[in-house]
Amino acid sequence: MAFGRNTTAELIKPLEGSIIRRYTAGAAIAAGEIVALMADGYVDPANTTDFTAACVVGIAIQAAGAAGQRIDVVTQGPVVCLEDATPATLIYASDTAGEPATSVGTKDVLVGFAESATVLFVRPEFIDRS
Repeated sequence: MAFGRNTTAELIKPLEGSIIRRYTAGAAIAAGEIVALMADGYVDPANTTDFTAACVVGIAIQAAGAAGQRIDVVTQGPVVCLEDATPATLIYASDTAGEPATSVGTKDVLVGFAESATVLFVRPEFIDRS
């Protein structure tokens, strides 16, 4: 198994101590995807190739089938959403919409760090937004 996002929606879940916020989706979003707040006030799957007026807010813990639906997002704390991660590895937003990476994409956006093979501790931070 290779590092990546768990795509089984039933397995994506916040753990004790997580902070969860509700946002309105601006596009279809899958559970476990990294989402960013866009300039229009909606969240979309994060894509660092187009990050002009956006900022990562966390991990979607439920799917939005279409734009306009309300979804819950872990904005801080532990969430089960990874596969085969190495503990203590930094996790970044990537150039592939919604997907995590262990190296930076076009923009350097830290999402958090792997606590275990399956748990991401969400702690978004822009390192390079230019």
